[in-house]
Amino acid sequence: MNRFTTSFGALVLGASLATAGMTTTGMAAEKAATPASPGVKVPANQRFTLPNGLTIILVPKKDVPLIAFAGYVRGGALADPAGKPGVASLVAGLLDRGAGKRNAYEFADAVEGVGGSFNANAGSEAINLNGQFLARDRALMIELVADALMRPKFDAAEFESFRDREIEFIKSAKDSDPSQIVAIYGRAALFGAHPYGRPQGGSERSLASITQADVAGYHAQNFGADRSALVFAGDLDPKWMKTALTAAFGSWGRAKAPLTTLERAPRVTGRRVLLVDSPGAVQTYFWVANVGVDRRYSGRPALDLVNTLYGGRFTSILNTELRIKSGLSYGASSSFARGTVPGAFAIRSFTQ
Repeated sequence: MNRFTTSFGALVLGASLATAGMTTTGMAAEKAATPASPGVKVPANQRFTLPNGLTIILVPKKDVPLIAFAGYVRGGALADPAGKPGVASLVAGLLDRGAGKRNAYEFADAVEGVGGSFNANAGSEAINLNGQFLARDRALMIELVADALMRPKFDAAEFESFRDREIEFIKSAKDSDPSQIVAIYGRAALFGAHPYGRPQGGSERSLASITQADVAGYHAQNFGADRSALVFAGDLDPKWMKTALTAAFGSWGRAKAPLTTLERAPRVTGRRVLLVDSPGAVQTYFWVANVGVDRRYSGRPALDLVNTLYGGRFTSILNTELRIKSGLSYGASSSFARGTVPGAFAIRSFTQ
């Protein structure tokens, strides 16, 4: 453990200095030796907004007979009721467990029976949907997405079952899999009382306090066409899709609650260390972070490139030094969490 900690700090510092120390001459030579890029051809798309405020983007791409979809409802964990983190996460998990005329089993059967997929999760600032269906099943896909967003059942039995499962998952992670919770503790230490410091999935205590009424109330207040967007890409006919989507979503009302306004979290100065004791754990996990940049940061392309080299892929500087060369870890990586305000820039690794 001490050997890893010392080596980890030294290697991270060394890797950072090596990256910062690239000379202008060296970069110029590298640039001269690099062949011109053929460029990236982004498929044309059609974007329109329904009268109720719903944004829809269609991307025709007829390579394969599939249509993929993604949906976003702004709010996410930031809209959780005071003292009850985890409500948005439960809402997302229940969207496909009964909606419209279908119960949980019937909804799953409708998706799986045609070889489709349907997923939902809650992030800090949005609830996200994604999945795909064969192009021939496009009408069913639109019906299921509309039901999940506009008419979820939040059945009492499904709610209890899903909430209990999430509580058990947290308990199990604390007991046997620190990798699932190290970032939760880390964000709490980094952001403190700021909303980014809350556990997006809730805690054992907060989940136990959440009721079916809380979940239904969150949906009633925070779901609406005016804060949502849908994207469909694949083997689609834009004219047909626009007509079908207008019919399916045209009656969706607007969200009742205002969006949460966020202030920037202060950057950490000096060193702070949080130790989380996990007796019997096979691995020790590290999460090193500070406040980074927001999603509108003007230097994002360059920063993404640097992070890819530093810790964003298997052959990155961090992973090469800590895993391939030193054998101190099975993996090391870095990433940015970008939101409306700056999220965390974090480095992660683990060892025995």
